[in-house]
Amino acid sequence: MRDFRDAKAMARTVRAALAAKGHKITISESLELIAQAFGVADWNTLSATIRGEASGPRNGAPPPQFPTAGIGFEAFSAALKSALHRALAYANRRKHQYATLEHLLLALIDDVDASAAMTACKVDLGTLKGNLTTYIDNDLKTLVTDDGESRPTAAFQRVIQRAVIDVQSSGREKVTGANVLAAIFAERESHASYFMQEQDMTRYDAINFIIHGTVKGGGDTAA
Repeated sequence: MRDFRDAKAMARTVRAALAAKGHKITISESLELIAQAFGVADWNTLSATIRGEASGPRNGAPPPQFPTAGIGFEAFSAALKSALHRALAYANRRKHQYATLEHLLLALIDDVDASAAMTACKVDLGTLKGNLTTYIDNDLKTLVTDDGESRPTAAFQRVIQRAVIDVQSSGREKVTGANVLAAIFAERESHASYFMQEQDMTRYDAINFIIHGTVKGGGDTAA
């Protein structure tokens, strides 16, 4: 059965079928029709998703398909792409049905931008990693299943969408792990948010670091 990775072949099929009925369209028009059929903004967005699939993750997990508000997965930093793949890999390794915000935050600990933000906000990364690992291994046992690959929860996807929108509104070009980290705080009921707040980190602290390079407690990264 075909899926989005077969988009070009599907576009050729649609174009040929329409031509047989006397309706001629261009290759570009057929590609745009297929993109609309998959519910994405345009062919460029779908094409970027296909390229991300073709490149393949380093750890063997399937490439995550996240809402990107029409900017394309290529607008994510290389480190963030790796972190998203890593979050799914953590869930897959444990046979969890879903990748949660806790899997995501655990993956962001090893993201260069997110870890820099947490360090600047005085978060003990070792303690955070221990708390997340304990929670994932013990409290998420109900997610264990043999039913295929892990997929992001709705909260996980909301965080990615929120980070994309925040970056777009600020005029920046790349979505980084630090942007995703800041977006997690909006999910107030999550343990991911709780574990950071437990160490007195707030969204305000994260945004201050992202925009101004401010280190919590005084100074900045340029000092």
